[in-house]
Amino acid sequence: MELYISMKAENINPTMFKHVTMDMPSPQNNGYFIAEYREAQEEKILILHQYSSILEKKLQKVGYFLVENFNNGIIVKKKVDESRDYMDEWEEWVEFSNALLEEFESFFDDI
Repeated sequence: MELYISMKAENINPTMFKHVTMDMPSPQNNGYFIAEYREAQEEKILILHQYSSILEKKLQKVGYFLVENFNNGIIVKKKVDESRDYMDEWEEWVEFSNALLEEFESFFDDI
């Protein structure tokens, strides 16, 4: 199983030059932390897809999370709390994402 962690947000002030090779950082809003859990084995993907709705219900109890299925696994998204320090929140997201990966790997090792 593989884990890909990222963050996606909408730019508030889009750049006026669309074809530049580098943009200056700009303010963003409506951000999500994203963790993609990717699996190669079809039977494990099916298990992840079946578990995704249960996982989303459990995560909704502790914050604003979305869980989506995709071809190779599941995507977990968490709304960025813009009132908190971004780096602190990012570090927590990385820890959470890795802990969830360990849980998935432990579960799949047992079956």
